[in-house]
Amino acid sequence: MKFLTQTASLAAVTLAALTASAQTDNHWDKTYTVSARPTLVLATGDSNLNITSCGACQTVKIHVAATNRKLSDYNLVEDQSGNTIRFSLKEKGRLGGHVHISWHSESVTVQVETPASLTLHAETADGNLNASGLNGAISLHSADGNQTIADVTGTLRVESSDGGVDLRNIAGTLDAHTSDGNLNISGKLDSLNVRTSDGKVDLELVSGSTLKADSNLHSSDGTVTIRLAKDLSANLDVSTSDGRIDCNLPLTLDGFHSNDGGSEHSVKGKLNAGGALFTIHTSDGSVRLSSL
Repeated sequence: MKFLTQTASLAAVTLAALTASAQTDNHWDKTYTVSARPTLVLATGDSNLNITSCGACQTVKIHVAATNRKLSDYNLVEDQSGNTIRFSLKEKGRLGGHVHISWHSESVTVQVETPASLTLHAETADGNLNASGLNGAISLHSADGNQTIADVTGTLRVESSDGGVDLRNIAGTLDAHTSDGNLNISGKLDSLNVRTSDGKVDLELVSGSTLKADSNLHSSDGTVTIRLAKDLSANLDVSTSDGRIDCNLPLTLDGFHSNDGGSEHSVKGKLNAGGALFTIHTSDGSVRLSSL
């Protein structure tokens, strides 16, 4: 029993030493083996986060690279339980009001390579977030930084507190919310719920989009530009509290309202055969609608 205790203690000391050593270098790497669809929970602070697909592989690889920074300035926590992997990299708090000044370009980037099919929750506190080639239930959140999401399918939830969001060639369902930043969306969607508090919205629903469920797009302050596939069928309810509506779609009108001398306007109509209700509203800004 004493031998086992000593062995366990030695292992713990060795692991702690390896972890500390990894954090003092400019690079950190680890490969996790998975036997089925993985679940990834990722959280980073003061660093960029890039997530890419390795197709049908059965490993998750995480690589951390620091330029003119030391990983000893960060708390790195990682764990694997079955096919669930948790990873966190957060900058350590600085005591005494110390101000860090550098004359060199500094950056820390976390690169994640994962099987394409997965469940993902990723968040960045301060840094850009990029994801591509993924499929599944995907939730992405950035507090201060831009997001670029490409070639992603499934159930996608995106939040940005301060930064633009660019969604390219996405498919499935989308729930997107930005507080301060422009939102660009292009893809083949079955439903969408989009909200922005301060920023422009540019939406393209390409051929094959179906809107199987009622959808909405709401902008509190910003212009909304929408281009719809010619084969899309939906019922549209478009309104603006302070702005114009420019509509070049072949709508069968159900209603039209224009406040003479004012800025409140609304249009209701059926696009092609009609279908799910697509509500579009901006509180302060114009709405432009056209065909792709």
